[in-house]
Amino acid sequence: MKRDLAPTSLTLRIFLVLLVGVSAAAALTFWLAQRDRREVIAHFHGREASQRFADTIRLLAALPKEQRRNALAGFNRDEWRIVAPENCNGLPAPHLGQGLADRIGNIITVDATVRFPRQEVSGEPPGPPGPPLLGVRGRFSDGDAFCLLHQGQRRMPPQIEQGRFPASLALFGVLIAFVSWFAVRLALRPLQRMTAAAEAFGNDIHHPPLATDGPTEVRQAATAFNRMQERVREMMAERTQILAAVTHDLKTPLTRMRLRLEGCNDDALREKLGGDLVAMQRLVDEGLELARSMQSVEPAARLDLDALLSAIADDAADAGQPVRYSGAGSGSIQAGCKPNALRRAVENLVDNAIKYGGGALLSLSAEEGLACIRISDDGPGIPEERLAEVLRPFVRLESSRSRESGGTGLGLAIASNLVSAQGGRLVLENRPTGGLAATIMLPLD
Repeated sequence: MKRDLAPTSLTLRIFLVLLVGVSAAAALTFWLAQRDRREVIAHFHGREASQRFADTIRLLAALPKEQRRNALAGFNRDEWRIVAPENCNGLPAPHLGQGLADRIGNIITVDATVRFPRQEVSGEPPGPPGPPLLGVRGRFSDGDAFCLLHQGQRRMPPQIEQGRFPASLALFGVLIAFVSWFAVRLALRPLQRMTAAAEAFGNDIHHPPLATDGPTEVRQAATAFNRMQERVREMMAERTQILAAVTHDLKTPLTRMRLRLEGCNDDALREKLGGDLVAMQRLVDEGLELARSMQSVEPAARLDLDALLSAIADDAADAGQPVRYSGAGSGSIQAGCKPNALRRAVENLVDNAIKYGGGALLSLSAEEGLACIRISDDGPGIPEERLAEVLRPFVRLESSRSRESGGTGLGLAIASNLVSAQGGRLVLENRPTGGLAATIMLPLD
């Protein structure tokens, strides 16, 4: 199996590409600058050496043959020497030859200009390498052959001092990394903002549109996102309006049928038709409730969840329903939510637990930045493969839920819509000891 070693984060990928690219460009620039620097220094030293050779050769050419070697005795022996011409073999030094030709003309005959390391000269003891040693082999006008060597005493400038180079390189690397990271964050900030807006729109269909500012591409993307958001909002509103209109219009014929049923003399028929009318009325009421749950405009507020659950449990107990609240395990927990919508969602889940599980147990806890409201029952539960399916509208589970209960398949869908509208999540799971646990997860931020 092939492993992908690339980072999963787009931010990190772009950062590494920028960092490697800029670092490579900087390294190439540094190498080219160092090469040009060496060439400039070599050219400068060549001109200086040519001038010094020319001055010394003029001096020696003006002296008689027997005085030439003695004349160099007053010079620094480490700098100037005359050796046998046969020992003057090295690498060609054309720049030195050109410089001498321009400065001394026909005073002497130059056979060769060479350069070689210090220890390559015959008779010199081996030692550490030093600056290049230059030599001129030729003949004076009187035919005297010579090989004049010059060892430059000026120390070659270092490339970069050893102590400063690592510090400069580290500072340069840190600067490149900082600039690259800043550039990546600046470039990806609109994408992060759009991601947050899409997530917020998923939780709240009435979330305000994105600000259309910044660079041209960002403005175009924000404008397209806002148009998409508006189209989705219009389609949802149209769907909700159709559902609300249909369910509302059904109320009138249902009322007429109920009035006409009162005149029916057949008691058995009247009882059967009355049951059907009650089921149809429940379906209409829950259809209207579903339509309202999909388009909630209630403002959010900070709510004491412990107080809310305690009130719901007390109201149910006063009505003779088997509902208990075990309290918050870590004291009072508050969260930003839509109070009425959350209350309706919890009450729907409590009614569901009572209807199918014979009772409801409410609990509250804080887990990993989430407020978790759990409604548990002791009923038959739901098959694992259908836990997600039952959150969709009009889904009923005849195999595990009694059809005689009169369920319409909208209760869990309504609760899920109400929870999602405030940035939360409804999760269903079967309890290990039997029964179903419905958990509402709300962000605590």
